Amino acid sequence: MRKILFVFSFILSFYTHGQNNIEISVQQDARLLLVGDQKGNDPLTVNLLSKLEIPVYNFKKSHLATYVSAEYANLISKSYERYALGVGYVIKSIYGKIGAGAYLDFGKIYREKDDFSSFSLSGELNYRINDKLKFVCTQQLTHRKDLKVLYNSENEYVISGFIGLKYRF
Repeated sequence: MRKILFVFSFILSFYTHGQNNIEISVQQDARLLLVGDQKGNDPLTVNLLSKLEIPVYNFKKSHLATYVSAEYANLISKSYERYALGVGYVIKSIYGKIGAGAYLDFGKIYREKDDFSSFSLSGELNYRINDKLKFVCTQQLTHRKDLKVLYNSENEYVISGFIGLKYRF
């Protein structure tokens, strides 16, 4: 947890030194929001993904970004937390107000007293509502070693879909 606080402090120091276009997003897992799952988690189960994203190299119509993310799910078996650092390539507009991004990150999953290394690949589509606010949809493939170790699952990879909002400072 101290590492995550250090990273957040480091990223916020970029903001105080003149960085602009920093974005923060909050997204909810769409399946757990709308229908639940086959593991006993009902609709409206909280599974939030949040990212603090900083552009590090700008191109004419795109940029490279680095980010820190945190995910929390209030599941019936054990709560799920994942913290990660990542990089991404973001295209500001692929058509009109629609933009896209591809991301790769590495982090840690925490399930009560257990922790597991993890990586994820994700793609994002966003719709610019105004200059500061976007509606975002993210599809994420996550390596979930915790499922194999704790639940003897044969599948170590999980695909999740998130919907939410992204705000630019």
